[in-house]
Amino acid sequence: MQHCRIKRKKRYSVDILLLYIFENPADYHAESDESLVSKINTGSEAAFETLTARLKPLILHCSSRYPHLDKQEVYQDALILLYHSALKFNEEKCGSFRPYYLKVLHYRLIDWARKNRQYRLSISMQQPIHEQVSEQTLEETLSDLKPSPESDSIYKELWLLINPVTLGLSPFEYKLLKHLLDGRDLVEVMEQEKKSERVVRNAHARLRRKVLSQLMR
Repeated sequence: MQHCRIKRKKRYSVDILLLYIFENPADYHAESDESLVSKINTGSEAAFETLTARLKPLILHCSSRYPHLDKQEVYQDALILLYHSALKFNEEKCGSFRPYYLKVLHYRLIDWARKNRQYRLSISMQQPIHEQVSEQTLEETLSDLKPSPESDSIYKELWLLINPVTLGLSPFEYKLLKHLLDGRDLVEVMEQEKKSERVVRNAHARLRRKVLSQLMR
């Protein structure tokens, strides 16, 4: 009896929490991922918000394997990737949506870690050798360096779907967008545009926010 009361109390607490997020907490449990994806393809913002809340713990768990990546940046990019994956999803070919998205996210995280590692290596060359610390195992390093053309293609297609005019990009943000479309990382952009790290990273953060805002409309 006591076990049942504790279980009902936990269920009640979860429902109270969901009420702060959704008008009807039952919606969170009732629909399958695939049903939500179908609604996202018809333009439902509520379906995307529900799917985002449902997959957020998995996104955070996957990204926690890469502690050197900025958590907020990774989460924002993962949401953009989630939206685009929902648009690309084909249930007949892929089956369940969640494994499909997690596979795409996995490849994308490897790309982000690889590019971040390249940046950190370029910075470390300016440091004394005794200050450089190996932060990854050989297996993790080799994994990070593996190419992932699937995720590169998906992310590039996402950027191509965005209209720079409707996003209200500044001249430099538009230049940055073109660099990303050409496959350059932020270090290469800094070198080619002769801009500081702070300027480029701030522009990149604004660009991501504008893209995500456009997708959520």
